[in-house]
Amino acid sequence: MSAFSVQRHGESLGSLRLLITGASGLLGSKLVKLAIESGHEVHSLYFEHSMQEGRPQQLDVTDQAAVEKALTDKLPEVVIHAASITDLDLCEQNPQLAFRVNATATGYIAEACRSVKSMLIYLSTDYIFDGERGNYRENDKPNPVNVYGKSKLLGEEEVARKAGDFCIARTSVVFGWGRRHRPNFATWVHENLRAGQRINVVTDQYATPTLNSNLARMLVEAAERRLNGIFHLSGSTRVNRYEFAVLMARKFGFDEKLLTSVKAESTSWIARRPFDSSLNVAKAQASLNNRPSTLDEALNEFADEAHART
Repeated sequence: MSAFSVQRHGESLGSLRLLITGASGLLGSKLVKLAIESGHEVHSLYFEHSMQEGRPQQLDVTDQAAVEKALTDKLPEVVIHAASITDLDLCEQNPQLAFRVNATATGYIAEACRSVKSMLIYLSTDYIFDGERGNYRENDKPNPVNVYGKSKLLGEEEVARKAGDFCIARTSVVFGWGRRHRPNFATWVHENLRAGQRINVVTDQYATPTLNSNLARMLVEAAERRLNGIFHLSGSTRVNRYEFAVLMARKFGFDEKLLTSVKAESTSWIARRPFDSSLNVAKAQASLNNRPSTLDEALNEFADEAHART
C-alpha cells in the first residue's frame, strides 16, 4: 500500500478505477502520478497535450456523445473532473467558450456519471466568491465578479443538479511544476528571479495558494473515501501575491529587490480579480488525513521538486 492510500479501521479501501479529465494539466498530471502510485487503475483523459501515464485517451469534454462513450466504456468508480479553461482574461474575452467548457461540458460529465453510477469529484474555484471579505467557508453565498467565476459556479450547479454521488472541491491559485508549455504564478516568479529579471507583483489580491502535489493528495483521498458535499481544498495560508513572491525569493535565496509591489489597477488584466478570495479550510483539516499545507510547507516541497528536476 502506498503512502497515499487511505485506511479505515486498519483496512485498505482497495484499488479504484479512476477517470481523470484534464489529465495533462498542472493538477491532472500530478493526480495521475499519485493515483497510479496509490495502486489505482487510472484512465487519463486529455484534450490537447498528449501524455503517456495511466491509460491515456484524447477527449473533447464538450462532445456529449464522446463523454458518454468514454464513461460507458471505462465504467469508472470515480471521475475527477479537472478539465477547465482557467485563463481569466480568455474567459472574459470569449464567454461563450468559457461557459461551454466550464459549465455545459460539466453537465455532460455529471449526467454520464449518474448514468453509469460513478462518483464525480468536480474541481471548482475560490473565484466563485466576490472577494469582499475572504476566509470563505463552504456554505457562504457565491457572488462571482468575472466570467470565469460565473462559468465555474454554473458548473457547480450542473453537478448538484445532474450528478448522483458527488463532491465539489474548491481550490485557490494552484501552483507547482508540471507544465512547461504554460507557466503558473510560482514558476513565473521563480524563473524570472532566477534569471535576475525585475517583475511587478500585485499587493491587493489575496488568496490561499495551493501546491498541485498537496491538492492531488487531498483529491485522491477524497476519491478513496467517497467524500460527499462541498470541500475547500486549498492551502491554509492567506497571502497576497507580493507576499507570496517575497516568501519564494527567500526560500530560493533570490534577490527580493527584483520584486516591485504594484496595485492591480496598474496591470493590463482584462478580467476583474476578487480582492480577497481566500478559503477557510477548517472542514478539510478536520476531515482529511492529507491536510491542506501551510505556504511554508508547500514552498519547501516546491523547492524539493525544483531540485529534483535539475
